[in-house]
Amino acid sequence: MKYILRQSALTLLSFALLYVLLAGASFLVFPDPSSAGPRDFQAAERTLYMTVPKYVFLGRSVLANPDRKIILVGASNTGVGFRQKLVQSKLGCAKVSNLAMGGANISEVKQVINLVHEVQTDRERQQNTFVIGIWFGMFMDSDVHFSDGDRHRGETDVDIERYRYGFYRRTSDGPVAVLPPQWLDAGVMAIRPFLLIEKVAREARAGVNLLLTGRTSAQRTDDERESVVMSDADKQKALAYWKESMGRTNDISPAQVDILKQTVQALLSSGENVVLVDLPIPAWHRDASPYEPSYRLALKDLLREFGDHPNFLSLSMDDLDNDLDYSDEVHAKRHLADVWSIRLANTLDSFVCRQKPDNAPRVTTLRSSELIANDPQVKTVPGN
Repeated sequence: MKYILRQSALTLLSFALLYVLLAGASFLVFPDPSSAGPRDFQAAERTLYMTVPKYVFLGRSVLANPDRKIILVGASNTGVGFRQKLVQSKLGCAKVSNLAMGGANISEVKQVINLVHEVQTDRERQQNTFVIGIWFGMFMDSDVHFSDGDRHRGETDVDIERYRYGFYRRTSDGPVAVLPPQWLDAGVMAIRPFLLIEKVAREARAGVNLLLTGRTSAQRTDDERESVVMSDADKQKALAYWKESMGRTNDISPAQVDILKQTVQALLSSGENVVLVDLPIPAWHRDASPYEPSYRLALKDLLREFGDHPNFLSLSMDDLDNDLDYSDEVHAKRHLADVWSIRLANTLDSFVCRQKPDNAPRVTTLRSSELIANDPQVKTVPGN
């Protein structure tokens, strides 16, 4: 019996030593960046966290500070269309972080905002300016959009990360926190050895892919996106994809519109700023999509409801719809992303950084769609 206990103790000690060594190695290879922010969560692949959802969930405590913050949320076109470093370089008054998540619908955007709020105090929240990038493809119900066989129907990528390491548990009423948000950093510290092992495995798989295919990832590089020109066949395939993905024949989900309204209202009620960005898509896709008219009507209603609120701003870039400026049906090429980023930065500089007189208009559009621009109830002024 003594021998068994001794061997058990040695085994546990060995595991503990290995755990400490792996934790130490994780800090040597992937040291934590400054906790003061700003942070480009789109750079997840170059970090220990590997994916944007994992990085957002585990790394969001960087946003728990008393500084003025600009937080970008949305789907992949927000993530690649607004270059965090370029936007940050134009703004000296706030710290810019890009938390946009590929494939996000409005429900998942709301989850990301809630994750940020979990780690912030009420005073820290009042320093937030949330930039919410939207387009019609984000207004699909979660039960339709998140229906892969490897997940519970309706569970988002955020939900998967909640459950992955046991920080939350699944219940019939939704996710319930096992680890209180104030202990997030301690929890991340505890799982760093597992994150390192996952990172090594991913890098090994990328190495195998490089040997077999000459590529480490199926994702295009910026240079590859710049040279892409969509054929007529590619356009028809993209239109068919969205008709199948939206789960509706010719309109966006009213439930998702309501979630966006509730989210904006909650942010404004808590004293936070909201910049709602109507993201452009190539003209061929906008004009051919059956979902664009219902999206325009929903946007018109949103601007009518919130347009006069002093903490609300809208931004449209309808003029940036040149087909050749997009690598596919929605994503801006690098040169256009620079234009997006500078326009957003100029708008944020006026809205967030510069003090305005009380009677200054607070809704800005660079070029509103005809439906919105002709509505006398929606107040707009020229953009920068």
